[in-house]
Amino acid sequence: MKSNSDIRVCKNKECQKILPPDYKHKYCEACRNKHAQMTKNVFKGIGVGAAGVASIAVMIVTGGRFKK
Repeated sequence: MKSNSDIRVCKNKECQKILPPDYKHKYCEACRNKHAQMTKNVFKGIGVGAAGVASIAVMIVTGGRFKK
């Protein structure tokens, strides 16, 4: 049986799953996937916000009129 010092657990304080001995990451697969999804959602939100700001800037620069 392994000692407590040899057992690795997920670094997420709410998870604490036991990791395999040869696992190279600090977080379990589920926690890594949650973090990746959260990051994608944040960048998606930033993109929507940037598009809104860009459209307002175009409206200001063109005075609200577009040439046809």
